[in-house]
Amino acid sequence: MDVVLLDFENAEVRTSDFESLKPEGWLTGEIINFYWTFLERREFHSEPSVLFLGTYTAYRISNAESAAVTDSISAQLSGELGGDRQLILIPLNHRSHWSLLVYCRPTRTFYHYDSINRHNRSFAERAAGRFLRVLEPRRGDGFYFKSVQTPQQNNDFDCGIYVLAIAEELARRYINHLRTRVVAKPRSPIPSSERDDVYRKLNRARDFAPGDSHQTMRAATVSSPGRALASDLLMPKFGTSSFSGFRTPFMSVYKSDFYSPTTEPTLRGGGNSREGVCDVGTGRSREDRLKMESEIMERAGLPRDFWLVTVEDIEYPHCMRRRIRALVLELQRQYKRPVNTRRS
Repeated sequence: MDVVLLDFENAEVRTSDFESLKPEGWLTGEIINFYWTFLERREFHSEPSVLFLGTYTAYRISNAESAAVTDSISAQLSGELGGDRQLILIPLNHRSHWSLLVYCRPTRTFYHYDSINRHNRSFAERAAGRFLRVLEPRRGDGFYFKSVQTPQQNNDFDCGIYVLAIAEELARRYINHLRTRVVAKPRSPIPSSERDDVYRKLNRARDFAPGDSHQTMRAATVSSPGRALASDLLMPKFGTSSFSGFRTPFMSVYKSDFYSPTTEPTLRGGGNSREGVCDVGTGRSREDRLKMESEIMERAGLPRDFWLVTVEDIEYPHCMRRRIRALVLELQRQYKRPVNTRRS
């Protein structure tokens, strides 16, 4: 019987979801929603600049079949998607595979992380246009898309865990970056080389401070921003069968032409098709695109290697599974709902 084991801030964990945390389990959307909610309400509850987009909302937007659908969602969530949201972390599910799409407002760029060699890349490129209509409904000057080198899974079931691990690492980095920028003296910009060194030193540790560890159990903040996006919407069950969801072509006003396989997919520019603006990355050399990316990062005040995530940066998948299982049990004890783990 698939009973509810934990109801944490409207994010339900059922028996099947808890079982998906076993060593060879395929992570369910409900577990991703639960961990998103935990990060949002406990780990990063005082940081409104980072938004964890719920799996159901991400599914609705990425599979929207018309601009009217995305415009309607944008209107519904306008209060949650204000300009203070600088980093939006989006879980994508396509053909039973999870990948991570990250939108950074300061660089106006979508970064895609895929633990199976760009398995979801084409899907992510199409979805980026839909998400931009929701996230930036009043702007029409296009966007950039970058497929980031990602730690690769060596099995068929760890994709969801990689999404959680990479998203948590990037959120922690970005908040560290904001904190160092607040401390910096005005009119004394840090040279890019020195900023890179500071960034690397800050991110050697997994946590901000001893009091902000994964085991910290602070009281939840009911008014925490982004609550509806991470946990209040019902979540469709993602099964193991393949699905696409693109039954009708979606004509987005934000387009991004496909790069030739012979060129390195470093940075892609998007244009507004209504104004006939072409892809600003098309036809550019690798050096030009690297220079363009460096300039964008410099304007945003980010170090050059900010978006690079290596195996050493994230938690080992098996260890993360065990930690999240222990987290569910700990929260269950707090919420007084028994969990039967004899078969786990």
